[in-house]
Amino acid sequence: MTSVLFTIHNRLENFSKAEQKIGRYILDHTNAVIKMSTAELAAATGVSTATVARFGKTLIPDGGYPALKLRLSAESTVDQTLYDEINPKDSLDAIKSKLALRITHTIDETNRSLDDAALQAASQLIADKASVYVYGLGASNVVATDFEQKFIRIGKAVIHSQDPHLLAVGMTTQRQNVVLLLISNSGEKSESIRLANLAHSINVPVIVLSRNATSTLGKLADIILINDDSEENQTARAATTSLMAQLYVVDLLYYTFITNDYERHIKQLVASREAIKENFN
Repeated sequence: MTSVLFTIHNRLENFSKAEQKIGRYILDHTNAVIKMSTAELAAATGVSTATVARFGKTLIPDGGYPALKLRLSAESTVDQTLYDEINPKDSLDAIKSKLALRITHTIDETNRSLDDAALQAASQLIADKASVYVYGLGASNVVATDFEQKFIRIGKAVIHSQDPHLLAVGMTTQRQNVVLLLISNSGEKSESIRLANLAHSINVPVIVLSRNATSTLGKLADIILINDDSEENQTARAATTSLMAQLYVVDLLYYTFITNDYERHIKQLVASREAIKENFN
């Protein structure tokens, strides 16, 4: 389950001024808030009861403030220092705990934000097309490489390159039977945007993997797969959580693809594994 305290900690800068007052008070007085009514928390933070109620709904849409208090109760014994940024004084055990919390949180949030219908539609589109053109820059290229290695083992032709010109030429000459997958956490990389615009001009469908559905790239997508990046404002994250989230989405897409034609894909996996074993071991 997603940590509500960690969510407050990471979203604090994006809240309104009134919501920031509530968020800071909850982080500083978690045990006290568990026993407070909406009116009591409003009085303690100097905001309206409506703002407190709205804050609860923002964090837990299905349960609001009462559900928020229950979640806080479950997390009240958690070491609050785990929510802080990693620093030079941390022990190795502390770093492990902090990273484990962040990775678990981002996977939970990705599960919440990723639309199942979009995942199925992307899988089907990849199955329907002969080739998949894949592009990602920087850390997103690691994810693009992971996609290539997974899908090529189950018989899908994957064209993955860091050269957008090469991808543009390939898409243009094979436009009738290809799909373009663009991986960009921000959704604002100029090379990816140019590839998406070209794809649209030649009627090549575009799948986008990004944290931002309203980004330039997100708006150009025929299908968008949303990954969480709760720590986008943290200076020391070095793309750790976004990379884990994107790799997780690729795994989900891969297994969705396999299960849609399980027997055939398992045979392909076995055949590819045996070929490596016989010729390269």
